[in-house]
Amino acid sequence: APRSHSIYGDFLYRDKNLEEARKHFRIAKNLAKDKFIIWRQLLILDSELNDYESMLKESNDAIELFPSQAILYLYNGIANIQLKNNQAAIDILNTGIDLVIDDEILLVQFYSNLGDTYHTKKDTSASDSAYDKALEIDSNNIYVLNNYSYYLTLRKKNLDRAKEMSVRANNIAPNNVSFQDTYGWVLYQLGEFEEAK
Repeated sequence: APRSHSIYGDFLYRDKNLEEARKHFRIAKNLAKDKFIIWRQLLILDSELNDYESMLKESNDAIELFPSQAILYLYNGIANIQLKNNQAAIDILNTGIDLVIDDEILLVQFYSNLGDTYHTKKDTSASDSAYDKALEIDSNNIYVLNNYSYYLTLRKKNLDRAKEMSVRANNIAPNNVSFQDTYGWVLYQLGEFEEAK
């Protein structure tokens, strides 16, 4: 029965036996294709195993069955990003974003992934716009604050804003080496060399 496979899969997952857990969730999925929760757990496992080929295929299959579930489009977008299919990622993320209902955490994930992907494609205005939308929802998202700040600094644009965002990221997560590195780079670009050191 699909239920016994998903229960056993959950047990294996909690035990950090991800490959075996995924095998059981795949069996469960094949026995009960209409159970969204099984697909979602399968995609979580693909993600934790960094198996983006499987994540792409399985999220595509899941979207066909559950076209109104926004989270599936996020998984699909992330898989496309990891596989360097940037335009496909942008298209699927923009489709999924319109399906998000009353879930700000999910919305921020869509916008931050869009910001990263537009940046990769050198579409800076779309990237900035996506990051701005993410920060409108969650002004303390350290990942967005750090990346956005860093990308502005690379372009030598809005350096004061970049500094302000970098300071906020470092205040929220004070011992993050990556955030400290970004802050040093921002200060350097601003000509505050002593402070940068």
